[in-house]
Amino acid sequence: MTIITTDLLVNGLRTEFADTYEKVRIKQADSRLSQVMDLSIQATNRNHDFGYFESAPHMEYWRRGDTVPTEAFDSVNWNVVIYEWAKRVPWNKNDRKDDQTQSLMQMARQAGTSAALLPERMFFDLIQAGTDLLPTVPNAPDGVDFFNATNGAGGARFGETGGNIVTQTGVTAPTIMADFYSCIERWLAFQDVGGQPLLAPEVLEAGFLIVHPVEITEAMETAFFQKRQINASAAGGGVAGTNGGSQTNLVQDTSKNVELWGSPRLTDAGDWYIFLKGAPTLPCFFLDREGVIELSSLEGDNNGDHTRSTGEEYIQWESRSGAGVALPFAAIAVV
Repeated sequence: MTIITTDLLVNGLRTEFADTYEKVRIKQADSRLSQVMDLSIQATNRNHDFGYFESAPHMEYWRRGDTVPTEAFDSVNWNVVIYEWAKRVPWNKNDRKDDQTQSLMQMARQAGTSAALLPERMFFDLIQAGTDLLPTVPNAPDGVDFFNATNGAGGARFGETGGNIVTQTGVTAPTIMADFYSCIERWLAFQDVGGQPLLAPEVLEAGFLIVHPVEITEAMETAFFQKRQINASAAGGGVAGTNGGSQTNLVQDTSKNVELWGSPRLTDAGDWYIFLKGAPTLPCFFLDREGVIELSSLEGDNNGDHTRSTGEEYIQWESRSGAGVALPFAAIAVV
Protein backbone atom coordinates (compact mmCIF):
# COMPACT_ATOMS: atom_id res chain seq x y z
CA MET A 1 0.00 0.00 0.00
CA THR A 2 1.23 3.52 -0.78
CA ILE A 3 -0.11 6.81 0.45
CA ILE A 4 0.67 8.90 -2.60
CA THR A 5 -0.90 8.67 -6.08
CA THR A 6 -0.34 10.21 -9.48
CA ASP A 7 -2.84 12.91 -8.49
CA LEU A 8 0.00 14.78 -6.75
CA LEU A 9 2.72 14.13 -9.34
CA VAL A 10 1.35 16.51 -11.98
CA ASN A 11 3.79 19.16 -13.21
CA GLY A 12 2.59 22.64 -12.33
CA LEU A 13 0.21 21.38 -9.65
CA ARG A 14 -1.31 24.24 -7.63
CA THR A 15 -0.60 23.79 -3.92
CA GLU A 16 -2.85 26.39 -2.27
CA PHE A 17 -4.96 23.64 -0.72
CA ALA A 18 -2.19 21.16 0.01
CA ASP A 19 -2.66 21.69 3.75
CA THR A 20 -6.40 20.82 3.77
CA TYR A 21 -6.09 17.92 6.19
CA GLU A 22 -2.93 19.23 7.80
CA LYS A 23 -5.01 22.13 9.16
CA VAL A 24 -7.93 20.09 10.48
CA ARG A 25 -6.00 17.31 12.18
CA ILE A 26 -6.75 16.32 15.77
CA LYS A 27 -3.51 15.88 17.67
CA GLN A 28 -4.62 15.30 21.23
CA ALA A 29 -7.41 13.82 23.29
CA ASP A 30 -10.31 16.00 24.35
CA SER A 31 -9.41 17.99 27.46
CA ARG A 32 -12.59 16.81 29.21
CA LEU A 33 -11.25 13.25 29.23
CA SER A 34 -9.20 13.92 32.37
CA GLN A 35 -12.44 14.44 34.33
CA VAL A 36 -13.57 10.84 33.75
CA MET A 37 -10.36 8.90 33.08
CA ASP A 38 -7.20 8.87 35.20
CA LEU A 39 -4.33 9.61 32.81
CA SER A 40 -1.54 9.73 35.39
CA ILE A 41 -0.86 6.03 35.99
CA GLN A 42 2.43 4.68 34.64
CA ALA A 43 2.88 1.00 33.78
CA THR A 44 6.04 -0.95 34.50
CA ASN A 45 5.25 -4.32 32.94
CA ARG A 46 3.12 -5.97 30.25
CA ASN A 47 0.21 -6.48 32.65
CA HIS A 48 -0.64 -5.26 36.12
CA ASP A 49 -2.64 -6.52 39.07
CA PHE A 50 -4.55 -3.91 41.05
CA GLY A 51 -6.38 -4.32 44.34
CA TYR A 52 -8.10 -2.64 47.25
CA PHE A 53 -9.85 -3.43 50.53
CA GLU A 54 -13.62 -3.19 50.52
CA SER A 55 -15.27 -0.71 52.89
CA ALA A 56 -14.51 -1.37 56.54
CA PRO A 57 -17.29 -2.64 58.85
CA HIS A 58 -19.47 -0.06 60.59
CA MET A 59 -20.05 0.36 64.32
CA GLU A 60 -23.02 -1.42 65.88
CA TYR A 61 -24.66 -1.85 69.28
CA TRP A 62 -22.57 -3.76 71.87
CA ARG A 63 -24.88 -5.35 74.39
CA ARG A 64 -23.44 -5.44 77.92
CA GLY A 65 -22.10 -8.90 78.70
CA ASP A 66 -21.69 -9.89 75.07
CA THR A 67 -18.39 -10.09 73.24
CA VAL A 68 -17.47 -7.16 71.04
CA PRO A 69 -19.25 -7.42 67.66
CA THR A 70 -16.68 -8.69 65.20
CA GLU A 71 -16.73 -8.58 61.43
CA ALA A 72 -13.99 -9.12 58.89
CA PHE A 73 -13.82 -7.27 55.58
CA ASP A 74 -12.84 -8.50 52.15
CA SER A 75 -10.47 -7.38 49.40
CA VAL A 76 -10.63 -7.26 45.60
CA ASN A 77 -8.03 -7.57 42.86
CA TRP A 78 -8.14 -7.44 39.06
CA ASN A 79 -5.75 -7.45 36.11
CA VAL A 80 -5.16 -4.98 33.29
CA VAL A 81 -3.22 -5.87 30.14
CA ILE A 82 -0.78 -3.64 28.24
CA TYR A 83 -1.11 -3.81 24.45
CA GLU A 84 1.21 -2.88 21.60
CA TRP A 85 0.11 -0.22 19.12
CA ALA A 86 1.76 0.62 15.80
CA LYS A 87 1.28 2.10 12.35
CA ARG A 88 3.53 2.08 9.29
CA VAL A 89 3.09 4.55 6.42
CA PRO A 90 4.88 3.56 3.15
CA TRP A 91 5.55 5.27 -0.19
CA ASN A 92 7.83 4.89 -3.18
CA LYS A 93 11.05 6.88 -2.92
CA ASN A 94 10.56 8.45 -6.36
CA ASP A 95 6.99 9.51 -5.54
CA ARG A 96 8.33 11.37 -2.53
CA LYS A 97 10.82 13.19 -4.74
CA ASP A 98 8.18 14.05 -7.35
CA ASP A 99 5.45 15.07 -4.90
CA GLN A 100 4.52 18.58 -6.07
CA THR A 101 3.12 19.61 -2.68
CA GLN A 102 6.36 18.77 -0.83
CA SER A 103 4.18 17.77 2.13
CA LEU A 104 4.33 13.97 2.06
CA MET A 105 6.65 13.60 5.04
CA GLN A 106 4.73 16.18 7.06
CA MET A 107 1.40 14.48 6.43
CA ALA A 108 2.82 10.99 7.05
CA ARG A 109 3.99 12.04 10.48
CA GLN A 110 0.39 12.77 11.47
CA ALA A 111 0.01 9.02 11.89
CA GLY A 112 2.45 9.31 14.77
CA THR A 113 0.64 12.21 16.40
CA SER A 114 -2.56 10.14 16.37
CA ALA A 115 -1.10 8.17 19.29
CA ALA A 116 -2.28 11.03 21.49
CA LEU A 117 -5.85 9.93 20.74
CA LEU A 118 -5.37 6.43 22.15
CA PRO A 119 -6.68 7.25 25.67
CA GLU A 120 -9.84 8.85 24.29
CA ARG A 121 -10.49 5.98 21.89
CA MET A 122 -9.99 3.47 24.71
CA PHE A 123 -12.39 5.40 26.93
CA PHE A 124 -15.19 5.18 24.39
CA ASP A 125 -14.55 1.46 23.96
CA LEU A 126 -14.80 1.03 27.73
CA ILE A 127 -18.10 2.85 28.19
CA GLN A 128 -19.72 1.25 25.15
CA ALA A 129 -18.32 -2.26 25.78
CA GLY A 130 -16.85 -2.11 22.29
CA THR A 131 -13.72 -3.33 20.55
CA ASP A 132 -13.17 -0.67 17.91
CA LEU A 133 -9.68 -0.28 19.35
CA LEU A 134 -9.18 -2.52 22.37
CA PRO A 135 -8.78 -6.25 21.57
CA THR A 136 -11.02 -7.14 24.52
CA VAL A 137 -13.20 -5.15 26.91
CA PRO A 138 -11.92 -5.43 30.50
CA ASN A 139 -14.23 -5.97 33.44
CA ALA A 140 -14.47 -3.76 36.50
CA PRO A 141 -13.06 -5.03 39.82
CA ASP A 142 -16.46 -6.43 40.84
CA GLY A 143 -16.40 -8.85 37.92
CA VAL A 144 -18.75 -7.21 35.41
CA ASP A 145 -18.35 -4.57 32.72
CA PHE A 146 -18.38 -0.78 33.09
CA PHE A 147 -22.17 -0.48 33.34
CA ASN A 148 -24.27 -3.27 34.84
CA ALA A 149 -27.36 -3.75 36.96
CA THR A 150 -25.72 -6.48 39.04
CA ASN A 151 -22.25 -7.21 40.32
CA GLY A 152 -20.19 -10.31 39.64
CA ALA A 153 -21.94 -12.18 42.46
CA GLY A 154 -25.36 -11.48 40.97
CA GLY A 155 -26.39 -8.97 43.64
CA ALA A 156 -27.64 -5.43 43.09
CA ARG A 157 -24.63 -3.41 42.07
CA PHE A 158 -23.66 -0.82 44.69
CA GLY A 159 -26.58 -2.05 46.78
CA GLU A 160 -29.25 -0.59 44.52
CA THR A 161 -31.59 -2.29 42.07
CA GLY A 162 -30.49 -1.38 38.55
CA GLY A 163 -26.87 -0.72 39.53
CA ASN A 164 -25.30 2.02 37.46
CA ILE A 165 -27.77 1.74 34.58
CA VAL A 166 -30.86 3.95 34.37
CA THR A 167 -33.58 3.11 31.86
CA GLN A 168 -34.01 5.94 29.40
CA THR A 169 -37.47 7.48 29.05
CA GLY A 170 -36.77 9.54 25.94
CA VAL A 171 -34.43 12.00 24.23
CA THR A 172 -36.44 15.23 24.45
CA ALA A 173 -35.43 17.98 26.86
CA PRO A 174 -38.14 17.10 29.45
CA THR A 175 -37.36 13.36 29.42
CA ILE A 176 -33.61 14.03 29.59
CA MET A 177 -34.26 16.21 32.63
CA ALA A 178 -36.34 13.47 34.24
CA ASP A 179 -33.63 10.88 33.57
CA PHE A 180 -30.99 13.25 34.95
CA TYR A 181 -32.80 13.37 38.29
CA SER A 182 -33.25 9.60 38.18
CA CYS A 183 -29.45 9.40 38.02
CA ILE A 184 -29.09 11.69 41.02
CA GLU A 185 -31.59 9.60 42.97
CA ARG A 186 -29.70 6.45 42.01
CA TRP A 187 -26.42 7.90 43.26
CA LEU A 188 -28.03 8.95 46.52
CA ALA A 189 -29.25 5.37 46.98
CA PHE A 190 -25.88 3.70 46.36
CA GLN A 191 -24.50 1.81 49.37
CA ASP A 192 -21.13 0.43 50.36
CA VAL A 193 -20.74 -3.26 51.20
CA GLY A 194 -21.84 -2.49 54.77
CA GLY A 195 -25.16 -1.07 53.65
CA GLN A 196 -24.28 2.56 54.40
CA PRO A 197 -24.50 5.48 51.92
CA LEU A 198 -21.65 5.24 49.43
CA LEU A 199 -21.34 8.87 48.37
CA ALA A 200 -21.09 12.02 50.46
CA PRO A 201 -23.49 14.86 49.48
CA GLU A 202 -20.62 17.15 48.49
CA VAL A 203 -19.61 14.68 45.77
CA LEU A 204 -22.87 15.35 43.93
CA GLU A 205 -22.58 19.08 44.56
CA ALA A 206 -19.29 19.20 42.62
CA GLY A 207 -21.09 18.84 39.30
CA PHE A 208 -21.64 16.46 36.43
CA LEU A 209 -20.16 15.71 33.02
CA ILE A 210 -22.57 14.25 30.48
CA VAL A 211 -21.16 12.46 27.43
CA HIS A 212 -23.84 12.29 24.77
CA PRO A 213 -24.25 11.55 21.04
CA VAL A 214 -24.22 14.56 18.77
CA GLU A 215 -27.70 13.66 17.52
CA ILE A 216 -29.31 14.90 20.76
CA THR A 217 -27.21 18.04 21.22
CA GLU A 218 -30.18 20.39 20.87
CA ALA A 219 -32.23 18.50 23.44
CA MET A 220 -29.29 18.38 25.85
CA GLU A 221 -28.57 22.09 25.58
CA THR A 222 -32.26 22.92 25.90
CA ALA A 223 -32.50 20.80 29.05
CA PHE A 224 -29.43 22.15 30.81
CA PHE A 225 -28.53 25.55 29.40
CA GLN A 226 -31.44 27.36 27.78
CA LYS A 227 -33.84 29.50 29.75
CA ARG A 228 -37.45 28.42 29.29
CA GLN A 229 -40.62 30.49 29.42
CA ILE A 230 -43.19 29.40 32.04
CA ASN A 231 -46.69 30.58 32.81
CA ALA A 232 -47.20 32.89 35.79
CA SER A 233 -50.35 33.36 37.88
CA ALA A 234 -52.36 36.42 36.95
CA ALA A 235 -53.26 38.97 39.61
CA GLY A 236 -56.92 38.01 39.49
CA GLY A 237 -56.21 34.38 40.21
CA GLY A 238 -56.20 33.35 36.57
CA VAL A 239 -53.23 32.06 34.62
CA ALA A 240 -51.22 34.58 32.71
CA GLY A 241 -50.23 33.93 29.12
CA THR A 242 -46.83 32.72 28.02
CA ASN A 243 -45.65 36.24 27.31
CA GLY A 244 -46.23 37.16 30.92
CA GLY A 245 -44.32 34.23 32.35
CA SER A 246 -40.90 34.30 33.92
CA GLN A 247 -37.70 32.74 32.63
CA THR A 248 -36.40 29.66 34.42
CA ASN A 249 -34.14 26.68 34.04
CA LEU A 250 -34.59 24.02 36.67
CA VAL A 251 -31.01 22.76 36.76
CA GLN A 252 -29.43 26.20 36.73
CA ASP A 253 -31.82 27.46 39.39
CA THR A 254 -30.77 24.63 41.72
CA SER A 255 -27.10 25.58 41.19
CA LYS A 256 -26.26 22.20 39.68
CA ASN A 257 -23.19 22.37 37.48
CA VAL A 258 -23.61 20.35 34.28
CA GLU A 259 -21.01 20.16 31.51
CA LEU A 260 -21.85 18.59 28.14
CA TRP A 261 -19.53 16.61 25.89
CA GLY A 262 -21.16 15.74 22.58
CA SER A 263 -19.11 13.13 20.74
CA PRO A 264 -19.47 11.40 17.36
CA ARG A 265 -17.63 8.42 18.90
CA LEU A 266 -20.89 7.28 20.52
CA THR A 267 -22.50 4.76 18.19
CA ASP A 268 -26.06 4.80 19.60
CA ALA A 269 -28.00 7.97 18.84
CA GLY A 270 -29.90 7.92 22.14
CA ASP A 271 -27.66 6.48 24.87
CA TRP A 272 -25.82 8.94 27.10
CA TYR A 273 -23.48 8.69 30.07
CA ILE A 274 -23.21 10.87 33.16
CA PHE A 275 -20.16 11.16 35.44
CA LEU A 276 -19.57 12.77 38.82
CA LYS A 277 -16.94 15.50 38.60
CA GLY A 278 -16.14 15.26 42.29
CA ALA A 279 -15.75 11.49 42.42
CA PRO A 280 -13.14 10.27 44.92
CA THR A 281 -12.04 7.70 42.31
CA LEU A 282 -12.35 8.15 38.56
CA PRO A 283 -14.23 5.23 36.99
CA CYS A 284 -11.52 4.23 34.51
CA PHE A 285 -7.83 4.76 33.84
CA PHE A 286 -5.18 4.74 31.12
CA LEU A 287 -1.94 2.81 31.64
CA ASP A 288 1.08 4.24 29.84
CA ARG A 289 3.90 1.70 29.48
CA GLU A 290 6.03 3.15 26.68
CA GLY A 291 5.56 6.38 24.78
CA VAL A 292 5.62 6.74 21.02
CA ILE A 293 8.85 5.90 19.21
CA GLU A 294 9.47 6.62 15.53
CA LEU A 295 11.34 4.27 13.19
CA SER A 296 12.06 4.85 9.52
CA SER A 297 13.59 3.31 6.43
CA LEU A 298 14.53 5.97 3.92
CA GLU A 299 16.82 6.10 0.90
CA GLY A 300 20.28 7.06 2.09
CA ASP A 301 19.76 5.72 5.60
CA ASN A 302 21.51 2.50 4.54
CA ASN A 303 19.53 0.69 7.19
CA GLY A 304 16.93 -1.34 5.31
CA ASP A 305 17.23 -4.11 2.73
CA HIS A 306 13.52 -3.65 2.04
CA THR A 307 13.98 -0.08 0.82
CA ARG A 308 17.08 -0.90 -1.19
CA SER A 309 15.43 -3.84 -2.94
CA THR A 310 11.92 -2.42 -3.51
CA GLY A 311 12.34 1.35 -3.52
CA GLU A 312 9.65 1.59 -0.85
CA GLU A 313 10.36 3.93 2.04
CA TYR A 314 8.36 4.15 5.23
CA ILE A 315 7.98 5.69 8.66
CA GLN A 316 6.43 3.71 11.49
CA TRP A 317 5.46 4.43 15.07
CA GLU A 318 5.12 2.11 18.04
CA SER A 319 3.85 2.48 21.61
CA ARG A 320 2.58 0.35 24.48
CA SER A 321 -0.37 1.14 26.69
CA GLY A 322 -3.68 -0.16 28.01
CA ALA A 323 -6.82 0.86 29.84
CA GLY A 324 -8.84 -0.51 32.73
CA VAL A 325 -12.02 0.06 34.68
CA ALA A 326 -11.88 1.03 38.34
CA LEU A 327 -14.95 0.57 40.52
CA PRO A 328 -17.34 2.73 38.43
CA PHE A 329 -19.76 4.03 41.07
CA ALA A 330 -19.17 7.57 39.72
CA ALA A 331 -20.66 6.74 36.31
CA ILE A 332 -24.20 5.93 35.17
CA ALA A 333 -25.36 4.91 31.70
CA VAL A 334 -28.78 6.14 30.56
CA VAL A 335 -29.79 3.55 27.98
